[in-house]
Amino acid sequence: MVYISGVGLVPVGRHYSKSVRDLAAEAAEKALSSAGIDSVDYVIVASSLSYLQEPQLDLASYVASDAGLTTARRMTVETGESSGLAAVEAAVALLRSGLAKKVLVVGVDKLTEHVSSLAYEDLQLIYDSESEAFYNIGHASVAAIQARLYMARYGVGRDQLSLWPAMMHAHGKENPYAMLRFAIDPSRVAKALPLAEPLTLLDAYPLGDGAAAVVLMADDQHGDHMARIAATASVPGLPSIALRDDPLRLEALEAIARQLAPQPDALDVVELHDPFSIYGLLSLEALGLAPPGKAAEAIAEGKFTVGGEGPLVNPSGGLKARGHPVGATDVYKVAEVALQLAGEFPGVRVEGARRGLVVSFNGPGSQARGLLLESP
Repeated sequence: MVYISGVGLVPVGRHYSKSVRDLAAEAAEKALSSAGIDSVDYVIVASSLSYLQEPQLDLASYVASDAGLTTARRMTVETGESSGLAAVEAAVALLRSGLAKKVLVVGVDKLTEHVSSLAYEDLQLIYDSESEAFYNIGHASVAAIQARLYMARYGVGRDQLSLWPAMMHAHGKENPYAMLRFAIDPSRVAKALPLAEPLTLLDAYPLGDGAAAVVLMADDQHGDHMARIAATASVPGLPSIALRDDPLRLEALEAIARQLAPQPDALDVVELHDPFSIYGLLSLEALGLAPPGKAAEAIAEGKFTVGGEGPLVNPSGGLKARGHPVGATDVYKVAEVALQLAGEFPGVRVEGARRGLVVSFNGPGSQARGLLLESP
C-alpha cells in the first residue's frame, strides 16, 4: 500500500521576490509539517522550465538542502506538462519496491522570471523542437486547430466552447490557492483578446509561478493518511496531431481511462488537464464522461459541477483558473484530490468523496499519465 500522508501548497501567482528554490522549499516544509515528519528517504523534484528560466541543474539536490533534508537521496524529473505525475509515478515505484519508506515529491516552476514572450518561447519546446516549435507553431495554435475541427465536426458553437472556462472560474474563485479567483460570464470569452482563432485569452491558462508537494509513505503504520494510491498508469502517444488518424482523439488518455477508470461514473472527483478550453472538452470525452462531441452539452446541462450529475471535475479551477506552473501542476492536482478525499479541500468540495482520478498529458498528447486515489 502507498499512501499520501501530507500536502503543501503555495498559492499560484506572480512570486517575483521568490526563487524557484524558495517556492519549492516552502511547499516541501508545508508538506512535511502536514505529514508530521521531519525526514524522508527520497526527494523527487518535478520541474519543466526551471533550468531555462532560472538556470540550475540537479535542482532536487538544492531543494532537498534548502528544506533541511540533507541525508535524503534525490532526483529531478522532467516530462513536460506531465512532469508532476511522472515524479509521483517514480515515487510509487520506489515505495513499492522497498527502496524507500517515505518520499517527498515537489513540483515547482516559475513562468514570470522573464517577460511573457520568452516564457512562451520556452513553452513551445513542449512540442517538437525540429518541426512545430521550430516553425513557431505553439501551444495555442495547435489547440486552435483542434478547436476549429471540433466545432466543425460536431456543430458546436463558440458560445458552447465558452462554458468550460466559465465553469473553471466558478470553481477557482473558491480556491485560495488559485491564481484567477473571479467568475466570468461565458459571453465574455469570445470577446476577449484573440490568441489563435477561435481561442481567446479567456480560453487559456495564465502564466504564473507555483510549487506543490506531497509526502508518500509505503505503509499505514504512521497513523492517519489522507488518501491511498490505488493505481498508476502511463501510456505513450504520438507527438503530433499531424501523425494521428483523428486529431480530436486523445488516444493515450483513452487508454489511461480504460486502465484506471473503466466505470467513470464511480468517480467522485476528477482533476484533468485543460490548458485550453478545447482540452477540457476532449478530456471529458476521452475519459468516457461524455460522448464524442457532447461534452459542452453536458456542461450546459449542469453536469460536473456542484449539484450536477457525474463526478465533480476540476474543483480546483483547473489549469484555466488555478493556473498551470507546468512542472508543479500535476502535483497540485494530486494534493487537491487527496484533500478532497480527506474532506479538507478549502474550496469547492465533494462531501464524502471516496475515489478520485488525476490525469495529465504533455502538449498534444505525446504521453499521458494517470493516478487513481481512494480513501485510506
